[in-house]
Amino acid sequence: MAFDMEKSIGELQETFEKTTASLNKSVQNVLAENRRLGGLTDETKAAVDQALAQQGELQTAIEEIRAGARDLEQQFASSGRRGGAGGAKSLGQLVEEMAGETIAAAHKSGVHGNLSLGFFNAITSLPGSGGALRPERRDGEIVSEPDRKLMVKDLITVGETDAALIKYFREISRTGAAGYVPDDGVTVKPLIDKAWEAATAEVGTIAGRMEIHKHMLDDVPALRTDIDTTLRYEVDKAEDAGILAGDGVGENPLGLIANATPYAQQAREIAGATILDRLRLAMLQVQAAGYVVDAHVLNIWDWAAAEMLKDSTGRYIFGNPFAETATPRLWGRKVVDTENMPEGDFLTGAFKLAATYYQRQDIEILLSSENRDNFDKNMLTVRGEKRAALAVKRPLALTYYTGAAAG
Repeated sequence: MAFDMEKSIGELQETFEKTTASLNKSVQNVLAENRRLGGLTDETKAAVDQALAQQGELQTAIEEIRAGARDLEQQFASSGRRGGAGGAKSLGQLVEEMAGETIAAAHKSGVHGNLSLGFFNAITSLPGSGGALRPERRDGEIVSEPDRKLMVKDLITVGETDAALIKYFREISRTGAAGYVPDDGVTVKPLIDKAWEAATAEVGTIAGRMEIHKHMLDDVPALRTDIDTTLRYEVDKAEDAGILAGDGVGENPLGLIANATPYAQQAREIAGATILDRLRLAMLQVQAAGYVVDAHVLNIWDWAAAEMLKDSTGRYIFGNPFAETATPRLWGRKVVDTENMPEGDFLTGAFKLAATYYQRQDIEILLSSENRDNFDKNMLTVRGEKRAALAVKRPLALTYYTGAAAG
């Protein structure tokens, strides 16, 4: 029997929604039990853990099927554009293929003034559309995720815009819930009341430059490598830091941390609570606000400490460290470990719903001979820059814990 993708996704989605509804009910029971008894029983904790894990497994299964479908679409689209098979390519490879003749001509006649190498990545909702945002390793097998480390940008919704200023509305509170009511033509239906506020996000520029020797134009593949391993990497690194931890000062965006709802579960913490205990409570805080957690962001050292946890027999709790691992997960949710998160802090939530990153311009590469004393030194300046704006529309969908405030 042929595999029916739409039917499978529908069945998984139905089970996921039932599990989520059951978990929401469990969260309310947890809150009531905590108020009544001043703590939680082991049975309640186990039940909530099991529900969270099941919800995470279902979410992962849905993501994997959808990712497979996107890969098929992208491979088909790539074949149509390029006249044959071929996966997503790095920025440097696209520069080499699409601008190689331009660079060679510039080298032959001399680079005078500025030479724009154009926009090399079309922005769509498909992974690797028009070229990879970061270099990645791909093979013929259809897999759910690229074989590379996730970044914070990968967690949120990415769109596009042609405006310099994004106007949007932020959901700042939600009260009330649906319920059973008599169909008597008199009873007023329950109100799910949301409060919104108007907000704006200004498109900012992320840029970097590097100097190369004029003779490097003889070796376009070498220039490709330099663009991929240095220029693109540094621009993406600065972009990701701004998305997560931007403070809104100057040209910096106001990042996810600054917009998130503070962690407020100190009263429910067990004695000697660890960062993993608090992560679980933070998940429940997001769940109680009406959202389904899809990821966690931790400091690299905190995640390493979690991965090194062992049971009483000395075995690693998180599995065999020598096995080839896919995207790390905690309670079935993706984990991004980054040095941009302060040690001892974490961010958890429904990232896809919480924020949208509007790209105004994907990275442009500009080559110039007219910068300082380039002519005297036989050097050229290569500049890369992109423009985008971050809009955090649902702060309640993100919970941020800071060890500094707790201490």
